[in-house]
Order: sequence, then structure tokens, then C-alpha cells
Amino acid sequence: MTGPRLVLASAPGGSAFMEELFEVVADAVRSAGGRAETHVGPLPEDDDDTVFVVVPHEYLVVLPENQRPRPDQLRRTIAFCVEHPGTRTFDTSASLLPQFGGAVDINADSTEELVRRGHDVRRFQLGYTPLWDRWGGDPDSPRAIDVTYLGTAEHRRSALLARAARDLDGLEVRLLTPPHEPMVKPRPDFLMGRAKHEHLARSRVLLNLHREASKALEWVRVLEAACNGCVVVTEPSRDLAPFTAGQHLVVARETVVGAATAALLRDDELERSIRTETYRFVREELDMGPSARALLELAADLAERHPAPTRSDRPVPTRAVVAATEGPLAVDTPSWDPRFRGEESLGAEPGPDRRLAARLTVERAETARRTDGVVQTAAELPLAPSGGPRADDLDVLIVRRIGDPGVAALVDDLARGTTHPGRVLVCQDGTTEPPGPKPYDVLQHPVPRGAGHAYNRLLAESRADLVLVLDAGMRCSQHLVTRLLAAVRAGADVAHCPVADVQLGLVGALPPEARRLARLPYLGSGYLVRRTVLEEIGGWPEDPWSEGLEHHGFWLEVADRGDRTELVQQVLLSRVVPDPPARPVDLDPQRAWAVTNAKR
Repeated sequence: MTGPRLVLASAPGGSAFMEELFEVVADAVRSAGGRAETHVGPLPEDDDDTVFVVVPHEYLVVLPENQRPRPDQLRRTIAFCVEHPGTRTFDTSASLLPQFGGAVDINADSTEELVRRGHDVRRFQLGYTPLWDRWGGDPDSPRAIDVTYLGTAEHRRSALLARAARDLDGLEVRLLTPPHEPMVKPRPDFLMGRAKHEHLARSRVLLNLHREASKALEWVRVLEAACNGCVVVTEPSRDLAPFTAGQHLVVARETVVGAATAALLRDDELERSIRTETYRFVREELDMGPSARALLELAADLAERHPAPTRSDRPVPTRAVVAATEGPLAVDTPSWDPRFRGEESLGAEPGPDRRLAARLTVERAETARRTDGVVQTAAELPLAPSGGPRADDLDVLIVRRIGDPGVAALVDDLARGTTHPGRVLVCQDGTTEPPGPKPYDVLQHPVPRGAGHAYNRLLAESRADLVLVLDAGMRCSQHLVTRLLAAVRAGADVAHCPVADVQLGLVGALPPEARRLARLPYLGSGYLVRRTVLEEIGGWPEDPWSEGLEHHGFWLEVADRGDRTELVQQVLLSRVVPDPPARPVDLDPQRAWAVTNAKR
């Protein structure tokens, strides 16, 4: 079987995921006796023997307007649909289909929905491919990662991962949650090609969650896991067939996927049975050959019905096929601050009353630093009376501000940890320290001086080479110190982790990027840093205008310097959202944001 030449085209700057998928489809077409090649960029010169395949919601949006296909080319192009109903990208694809000569879809639910909307769409059944298999079927191969998660950041998924954190706490977890924007190269939170499949071959379980309002199985991700013996735990899906729950994967309600995952990992026999049976089933019964041949037949029909025009007859495009709808940064990246969202919150200039209130707040902090006394109290109790592993070169700095809860519960978490810090130092910045002996040193500011100033005072009291920076509104896993410390011992200058937030789901779940930090304060406290880094950057911003943005100022410096950072991909911290008094950033956000983002 030969037929027309298929050119599977991706847009430069589009998602690497689409390019990888097209490599698999092209390989299946060639295995079925057809001709297929992948291509990145505008559609190449065509003839009667060429038919194109593109992912509509990405190719026609990412490609520059002057490079988009002509209408006659689109009539010789097959739309390759990959999105599920209930997502914005699905609706974009559906709106573009009338321009194409034909369409296929990899999902049962989206095929059905597109047909219901009046489109002629055929199902392309994905299946086993040797391009994804880095395991080979050995049931006794080692798997060092207990749970892995691969999915773009999105509020619903983020909230479910935050809820599951406690159930997964004692396991080796890797949460890779990149922003929902085109990924063109590997990142700490985004794996590509061979690296992704090798990661799955080292993982016992893949946790699968739906995006937005979708209820359909994420077929590509699940098949990649199955090809590498990684057992899938998913929330309920409308289109599991031909998989069978309990035999090929585990299905659990979204509220208990963490508990179901932990339970599966305690049942070695069930885990092994699902791993081996799913791999056998995919290899032997999910053959992409029939779908590849159907794609070739559709291409032959288009080539016959829509011959390519001669060069002199080819029209020049005069308008865009579709306008781009999203900027280069993901819209779902949450701000660390629940009240201030960076550039999005700037808006109009504040009125004179708010400007005055902001200036008075700054002046009170400045006056307190000049005139207010400081009370120091040394720790009178050991942090962990029972002993245990201790990192004497690591101190914990905690600042408590007005509106924050007390620090007793957080310090108790640290005392129960698998590794204990050398010292804990707490600054009560305008708040009251309860009476009685404490297992931590205390600096008392009777009048608030500002968190940046408070952290720098604590740093001056510390003598440790490593500093764990927390705030009083946090709780921590018993593994926090151990796992952040391991990252720094391995060479990182700064180690941090996602933080579960009661309102926002996961925050701080991305690595530091200068371009993103310039627009959004998405990273905050909850990091372990080398003292030398803090000394070189001058500690935290002390300008009272930066109150609430002191950690953002720290991350700006780290990103600008190119310090080595590691995102430990497990939720090891949680926080309650405090409701502090109005800060300068709330009253005059333009000035506060400008001050914090200025080079120090």
C-alpha cells in the first residue's frame, strides 16, 4: 500500500508533544506500507501526490499569519484532533474543522461530539509503538519512583494534587506540572521523548487527572505509561474502553485518588498483575495499523478530489485563518499572593487616599526601625528531645506577621521530621510571643518593621551554612528538611517545592523564570538556600514598599544570577492564607511592584 505522500506538519514554537505524536503516527503509516514524513514550519510546496496533516488548534494559531496555509492547501489537509470536550482547545479545533478537507480524532468522546456537531470525523485509534517502549516487559526491572504525575498546571488538577499530598507523603513522588503553554524544549517540570519514557519506565504508578471540565481519559499519556509498565491510577473517565478497570488500570473518585494510589502500592501482587497484563494487551491487541491505513485512504480521497493548483494559479492568502488568542505565558499560573497578581493587579493609578495610606504604612515601618526596641530570647528547650538525625549546618528562619497563626504547630512539625534542623529562629514582627519556654530563639519586634527586615535580622543571628526560609502560615511534611537538604547536598544553591494552598491548590510549583517573575509573583517562601547566596545578593529587600513581596525580590535575584535551583517535585508544605492588614502593595500596587522589581 503506497498512496499519496503524507506530510505531518507542526508549527515552530508549538508543543513538542505534538511533534512527538506525529513521529509515532508517521512511523505507523510507514509500517502500514505508506509514505509519511514529519515537518516543522509552513506547509512545503505540494503537488497532486502530497496531503498534509496538522493539529488544527495549534498549527493555525501558533504559525505566523503570513505563513498559514492557503484555502486550497487546507482542502488537501487532514485535521488531526487531540483535545477533549470541555476544554477551550477542543472548541477551537471544532470551529476550525470546516476549513479542512477531512479530520480524524484520537479520542472516542471527542469523535462522538464532533460528529454530533455535524463534522465528518473518523477515529484514529492509538496503540502500542516501539518508539515509546523503554521498558521491554521485564516485570522485575527496578522502579525507584513510586508515583509520577505528568500534566500541565490547571486549577482543578492543582487542587486535587494538593488534596492528595497527605496520602502520598511517605512515597517517592515526582509531580511534573509545567504551565499550560507551548513547550518546545525540556524543563525541570517537562520531559520530552526518550527522557519521558525512561522516567515512566522507572515509575511504579502514573497518577492521571482530567483538565478543566473534561471527563475523558488522557489516552496518549496513559498509553505512554502502559508501554513502559507504569500502572495508571485515574479518576473516572467516560471512555476507558478497550481498557477494563481493575485489569488494565485503577479507577478511583477524584477525591480519593491519593488514597487509592497509596493502597495500590501496598499490594505488590495487584500492581504486578496490572503492569504485565496491560503491557501484553497494548502490544498484542492495540495495533495502530488499521487506523494508519484508514488515514492513507482518507488522504488518497483528498488528493483525488482536490488536486494541487499549478504555481501560477495558487492564490495569495489575504487574511488570517484564525487570530492567536493566548499570550506567551500561561494564564493558569497562580500568584503566590492571594490578593496581588502582579501586572494583572496594577490597573488604574490609586487615588490620593490610598497613596496617603500606603505612605503612612511605610513611614510607620521606617520609624519603628529607628526607634523601636528589640527583645531577644534564646531557646530554652531542645527542638527534638528524642534525638534522631540532625543537620547542624541548617537553621530555619520563620517570620510571623500580624494576621499569621502562631508558630507552635509548624515548629512541632519540624521537631517530628526525619531530619532535624540545627536551630529554629523566629521573629515576631509586631505580634506577641506566648509565655513559657520555647524550643526556638525569638526576636520580638513590638511594632512591625517589615518581613524583609525581619528575615535579614534572623539571618544575622544564624551561623548555619544552609537556611530554610518559612513563614508562620505554613505546615510541613516530616520529610521536608530531608528532601530539600538532599537537593542542596547534590549541588543546588536553592531547593524548593510546591506548596498546597487551601484556596489556590498548588502554588510555587514552577521553577524560577525571569520572564515570568517580571510579570507575576508566583514564588514565595518555603525554600532552602545556601548562606553564600543570601550574602551575595544582600539578603531580602528591606524597603517597606516591598512588604509582602520580599520573597519575590529574592527569587528575582536568583533568576537573574542564574543560581542553580531545584524544584523538589512533591508537596511537602501547606499553608493557610492569612489576611494581613493592608500593605503598600494593596494600597499603591504600581509603586510597590516597581520598587520590588527594580535592580538592587
